[in-house]
Amino acid sequence: FFYVSLRSLVFEYTHLFNLAFIIRYGLFLSRSKKITNRMVIPDILRAALLLLLSSSVPNAVAFMEATQFSLPNVVSFPNLTPTFKDELPVTTFSCNHVGIVSRSSSTSLNMANALVMAKSAATAVIRTPLVHQMVFVLVAMSLYLSKRIGRILWPGTKSDDESGALVPPGSFGCPFLGTDIYSGTKEYGPFAGLGRLAKKNKNVSLWKAYIFGMPFISVSGIKNVKDMLKHEFDPKGLNTYMFGKTNFGPIFGEEALLYEPDPNLHRELRSYVNEAMTTSAITAAFPTLQAAANDQIDRVLRAKEIEMENVFNDFTLDIAWKQILGLDLKDEEEILEFHKQTKIWTESAMDMWLIIPIKIPFLMTLTRGGRSRTYLVKKVEEKLKQLDENGPDGSTLSKLYFARGEDGKSKLTRTQVIHNALILIFAGSETSASTLTVATLCLSLHPDVWEMMKEEQTKLQSEFGETLNPEILDARNAPYLDAFIKETMRLRPVEAGEMRQLGGTVEVEGKQLPRGWFAIFNVKQTHLNDPVTYLEDESHMDIRAGFKPERWLDEATKPSEYMPWGEGRRRCVGERLALAEMKIFLSLLARRIPDFEPINKIGPKDAPLWKTNTLMARPLDGMAIRIQPVH
Repeated sequence: FFYVSLRSLVFEYTHLFNLAFIIRYGLFLSRSKKITNRMVIPDILRAALLLLLSSSVPNAVAFMEATQFSLPNVVSFPNLTPTFKDELPVTTFSCNHVGIVSRSSSTSLNMANALVMAKSAATAVIRTPLVHQMVFVLVAMSLYLSKRIGRILWPGTKSDDESGALVPPGSFGCPFLGTDIYSGTKEYGPFAGLGRLAKKNKNVSLWKAYIFGMPFISVSGIKNVKDMLKHEFDPKGLNTYMFGKTNFGPIFGEEALLYEPDPNLHRELRSYVNEAMTTSAITAAFPTLQAAANDQIDRVLRAKEIEMENVFNDFTLDIAWKQILGLDLKDEEEILEFHKQTKIWTESAMDMWLIIPIKIPFLMTLTRGGRSRTYLVKKVEEKLKQLDENGPDGSTLSKLYFARGEDGKSKLTRTQVIHNALILIFAGSETSASTLTVATLCLSLHPDVWEMMKEEQTKLQSEFGETLNPEILDARNAPYLDAFIKETMRLRPVEAGEMRQLGGTVEVEGKQLPRGWFAIFNVKQTHLNDPVTYLEDESHMDIRAGFKPERWLDEATKPSEYMPWGEGRRRCVGERLALAEMKIFLSLLARRIPDFEPINKIGPKDAPLWKTNTLMARPLDGMAIRIQPVH
């Protein structure tokens, strides 16, 4: 943001020069003995305004007209030759006739207010040369700042003058820095700033803010999001922006599908990744997923008391090395090391040091995230070498590596294979582990839901046996399980989608998203504003009062605004795998765990507390539970 601020300030140097000239001109006139009464000061004010806006005279005239400030067709002054008493040289200044072409337009309320104040100051009775000087300086500065202060204090916030639409409402917060949307609170969870801004703007579907030197607009509502994303990949539309790409890029993979800006290459990359996520591929992975889930539930039963967040982290990381990468980790020590390094790598996504626009020297050796990525890339390289020697296997990595294009020859580069495999690990482990942890909290708060889950699984178990497959767990056979996961993700989704940068001005809902700004689609606010579920007190988003899986089982109450997996051509490609992981684990949990209770019980009127520095919401205590014996 320092770079952006400096760049914009340099861009404004001509206007700063104009300001200096006007201040000098004001001092010049205020010291002139010929200007001794207040009647001529409004004329001087007009001249100062024209000088200030000399780069765009029609706009200056339009401003005058919009504020109903009287302006004659010709502004003229006699030649003035003041005598300075200080060290400044004696100067003659001439302001001759200035021709003007009228034009109507609109202006901002801030500028109008500034002009009113400037008029009031300028029409005051002037008694001393010192007061003359102060008034003219203040007038010039108020006029200048009313037009330029936004661009100086919040660089890059210029709107598109050619668009007939207004910029959405909102405020920019602290000059140069803007507002912190990332920090969380225990009451809200991560990204509390984003929720606070939405509430401040009365949860309107579009609002503006400023974060880390970047103006951005939050867009909510599925229709609005689709209207925005239909311009994806258009040079004059918008495209994914990797926040802090100087350092984040090397750690998380610039060549991953998520960040590919070229539409044709993105389509090709997605077709390769989709081959690894087909229904048949997920079906083939079910035995591995079920075995990994059973291993973790065995651990829960042995422990009696345990933090479920750790269980779910280990479960998704087991899926990462067993299924996604297909590694052959020999012993417990090697498995623990993989878990440790992958966890450090994923957690580095919240490392704010990595967003600085200057490349960190020795990034891959000095930073924890860099060292962990180096470890993971080494593991992937070892696996690719095995695939070269032994041919394909059932891993997701193998399917990516051996996928071919429509011509039967084109394929992913080795770097693209690595980057996409790692991004699948990142997205899958974070989404699944976070959602499963919150799901356990919901089950502990709603015993009736837990009983419904167990009842449905008992029925499926008696009908289909112990072995799970996608058909058994789909919405037709396990509707309550499906509704339970959807309701969990409705209340606690990822807060917002990937940031996009606008290459051209886009209009959504009658508002402009200006060129050069950034935009996000606000997932949680979209769920909040759903007209089917909306309640004025917002209790429909409360994890205790608003958690109702049965709403998904009736078309009359089924939510209409739901997009936890994103939207558009960049919708989460690992959605099927993540859903399979969650459905398998929750099914086995309901089948194998007789009953449980939270160790840190939450009172009937108390709200759960959340971790503050995670990508998605997670209970503060890690959802510690105690297994209750069968009576």
